[in-house]
Amino acid sequence: MAQPQAFNQALIRCGFNGDTAVAIAAEGFDTLDILTSMAPDDVDAMIKNVRETRRALGAAAQGNVTFPFLATRRLKAMQNWGQELLRTGRPLNPGGFVGNEITNAVSRLALETLRQEVHEDEDVDKPRELTDLTKWEIFWERFVSYLSRLRGAAKCPYTYIIREHDAVTPDHYAAVYQDHDAKLVATTQLQGDWYTLDNHRVYDEFKNLVVKGPGWSFVKAFDKTKDGRNAVLTLKRQCEGTSAIQTRKAAAYARIASARYNGQKRGFTFDTYVELHQTAYNTLSELNEAVPETKKVTDFLAGIGDPRLTNAKDFILADPTKLQDFEACQQFLKTLIYNKTTQEKHERHISAISGGNKPNSKPAKRGGGKRARMDINNKNLVRSYSREEWMKLSDEQRAEIKALRDAKKAAASAEPRHASSTVSSVTYDTSLDNGQVVQQIAQPSTVPAAAIAATTVTSPRVHFVPATKPPTQP
Repeated sequence: MAQPQAFNQALIRCGFNGDTAVAIAAEGFDTLDILTSMAPDDVDAMIKNVRETRRALGAAAQGNVTFPFLATRRLKAMQNWGQELLRTGRPLNPGGFVGNEITNAVSRLALETLRQEVHEDEDVDKPRELTDLTKWEIFWERFVSYLSRLRGAAKCPYTYIIREHDAVTPDHYAAVYQDHDAKLVATTQLQGDWYTLDNHRVYDEFKNLVVKGPGWSFVKAFDKTKDGRNAVLTLKRQCEGTSAIQTRKAAAYARIASARYNGQKRGFTFDTYVELHQTAYNTLSELNEAVPETKKVTDFLAGIGDPRLTNAKDFILADPTKLQDFEACQQFLKTLIYNKTTQEKHERHISAISGGNKPNSKPAKRGGGKRARMDINNKNLVRSYSREEWMKLSDEQRAEIKALRDAKKAAASAEPRHASSTVSSVTYDTSLDNGQVVQQIAQPSTVPAAAIAATTVTSPRVHFVPATKPPTQP
């Protein structure tokens, strides 16, 4: 009897009047147990049935039965709140649905509704298949992230299936969590219909990722029961056992020792070097391997071979603050490299724009002969520019370059053109006894034939003969 009365008072706190509370109880919704056993759509069906019944009775319908929107919203929130109590193993007490608990329950219901709308058509990327147990660390991070984005029958992330503890203790209820989802993951009971459905789903997902690799031999034993929890944790213990931990530690230290930075390269930047160290230290932290900050810094500096950072390394070793803070050390060097790179680019740009006006400028070595000759004549301002270089120039600089180009074109068109002999090929005959060298013109020349025939040069003597008159053989 106490349960129906407490439930009636909870309906009043939701915003229903006494007549409506009685009408709801008359439909069979007289306890919180019954309300939580119903589907959300059943509440709407109950309200519709009450309205249709009263409409059929017409004037004979007794009492003032209404279903305000906000009161109905709170009723559905109480249903969702009660179902969460069941899944987390807490007693159903309608007297607890009061004050802030009502406000929080309404907010959580709104959040779940919004989440369903947002993620309805979302296609969550699955992690890659585990084909090598030495890559378990990366696989595990991706798999946990994947499950955390999926929600099952328990209305919380699937990660509650693969948590470490089995039973929920009072400490789990009393703990402070980052958000409500984290609390549900820690306190949801590993039993009931919701657990059975979610556990099978996790097994199907996990099986597809390990069936083609060496991990399948550890998982196959749970294939008949589809026990996702035990399948995942069994392989996890295998990959994170004592032997595996020592192997991962050794691999992390090896990555730190072999990491080298000798300057910025297209495939390996300073950020890549930092990432190698940070990833290794994250692995060691997960394995409860404490690494002093000073050792992190000294190992980090030992792998840097860029001569431009020699002074910066000495400065860090002399600065206790940076020597004892890996984050501050790598941020300092990163900022220095960025600023130096930016300054060097700026200086090269200025040199390219104004280098042609320097009286002692050296010829450019890049770009071939034509570019080099232009630099020698201090005319490199009229060179060709890429689109990026041209857009960086000011309007005054562009106008100056255009004027120089026009002047160059005008000077080139004013130069007299000189005719030259057209000789396409020359043959030499060194078989003459008298030491003469005969040069034969293969094509007609613009020079008169008589002049060509009369031309003779001694020591060595060269005799030009027209193409129509081959040289006389001795």
